[in-house]
Amino acid sequence: MQDSYSATFISAEGRQYPATIFLSPVTLTIRYKNESGEQKDIYWLAERIQSMEETVLFTKLSCLSLSNKMEYLQVRDANLVAAIKKVYKDRKFVGGIYHHTLGKTRNKILLVFAIVIGILAAAYFWLMPWIGERIAMNFSKEYEMELGESMYKATMSNAKIDSSKTRILNEFYKKLNYTVDYPVTITVIEAKEVNAFAIPGGHIVVHDAILEGMKTPEELAALLGHEASHIAKRHSLRSMFRGFARRMFILLLTGNDTGIVGYLAANADALKGLEYSRSLETEADNEGMKLMAGSGLNTEGMLQLMNMLQQEAAGKEPAAFMSTHPVFRDRLENIRAQMRNYPPPSSGNRPDLSKLFHDLYENW
Repeated sequence: MQDSYSATFISAEGRQYPATIFLSPVTLTIRYKNESGEQKDIYWLAERIQSMEETVLFTKLSCLSLSNKMEYLQVRDANLVAAIKKVYKDRKFVGGIYHHTLGKTRNKILLVFAIVIGILAAAYFWLMPWIGERIAMNFSKEYEMELGESMYKATMSNAKIDSSKTRILNEFYKKLNYTVDYPVTITVIEAKEVNAFAIPGGHIVVHDAILEGMKTPEELAALLGHEASHIAKRHSLRSMFRGFARRMFILLLTGNDTGIVGYLAANADALKGLEYSRSLETEADNEGMKLMAGSGLNTEGMLQLMNMLQQEAAGKEPAAFMSTHPVFRDRLENIRAQMRNYPPPSSGNRPDLSKLFHDLYENW
């Protein structure tokens, strides 16, 4: 004989009737007597039962009837609640979506897999770069310079150095008297790509192609000030460690510090194509202009430099410098805004810088 249970049926109109409940895997049958004493049987299809809400006093089931009206069942019998959960254990309404989703081992495995993938994705796109930057900022200056020297040697291994332009550019930089807490050294190499990049610890590498389009000493001072600011603010180190964060993190966990130097030195060529974020580029522009103003130079040189680079790239494949140091509209607007903080110096041009600038092009 089929088990029966007691509950209270609440019709779509809100009327309540004591009812006898019969359960089957497909239907939940509700038997009650109406106001006229007539026996009525209502059949709830299990697939149309919407929810099962458990409270301290009772459990309430909701079902959308075949006439698309919501009906309810109020259950105070714990045995009936247990029976419903057993008979309809694979139905969504029993325990909600959570119970239905986790009801099968396969779904559990898929859910765990999805959670793991989500954690790994979050670690890859957010956590690892954050860890990498924290590691970079905690590097000692001496260790950074040692790392930079290794990377510089690796970068120069296949480069053709222009010793004459290198000597002049280093003299030019010394005359700028930029206050940077690193011993900055500049190397000019022969390369067709319009580019310049900073190496952690103090080295700046300049492709001779980027010098060809410059018309004023201020443009050159702006370029060197920008790259020197990347070094001073550890932008190169921070950007590299964000990119290599996963590798760096594993090496640090194993305590193999020398492995980090070896790994970065082996990938030193990546510095040529190292991209900076917008915030780092803007910071380098601002700091570069601050260095220029402190040296008595017209900060308009920074704007001239960016305009020159944009013109160089017009209608052609973007220069390497433009790809790694993108000149976006906000950046140009920021440079113009910063220029208002540094009015042109009353002393005019710097003869010492002008002479060295012209010497640079005498034997081009």
